[in-house]
Amino acid sequence: MSKFDFLSLAPDGLLQGAEEFMAKQKAYASLKRDELDSIPENEIVLAVTSWIEGKFAEDWHDMCDVINSLPTPCLNVYCADYVTKELLNGGFGQAFFNSSRDYIGAAAEGFRALDYPEPADIIEDALKINFDSGKKISGRSIEDFLDFAGGDEYDSLDRDFCQAFDEKKFDSLAHDYIIKYKKYFGEE
Repeated sequence: MSKFDFLSLAPDGLLQGAEEFMAKQKAYASLKRDELDSIPENEIVLAVTSWIEGKFAEDWHDMCDVINSLPTPCLNVYCADYVTKELLNGGFGQAFFNSSRDYIGAAAEGFRALDYPEPADIIEDALKINFDSGKKISGRSIEDFLDFAGGDEYDSLDRDFCQAFDEKKFDSLAHDYIIKYKKYFGEE
């Protein structure tokens, strides 16, 4: 995530806190396993996802390879968080256009592993619609995106996901899960 992605997360759209956010993200890229217990609940997902993204090449060309090499607990947290950001930013149309179905399916599995079934159910409903529609990602232009996401088949699921997802609950469940499986997160 760049500081420009942070703008979409800021409620007022301002850059406030973006530099602090980027500094935390950079520091967490070299996360040590023994630091996990001291990281606040509302920051632990940022810590582990920054550590994972710290493994990517600068241009992220190896993102798929890195993600596919992750142990299951890391995959669960990363995909649930990554897809959630896509969904909250632009809904299922954007998520399917920007991410593979595999990541979206892995996000549903991640939510289930975190014992948060409501978002998982909604994601699985969207996957069914996507598979049944036969829509495939074709290209990366704005026209391709508008064509791909032009329908309203995901509108109710977008609303359902936004209503079902609670960031504090996610952070709490992810914190407990990460601590339970901490041998997979961070460097020794």
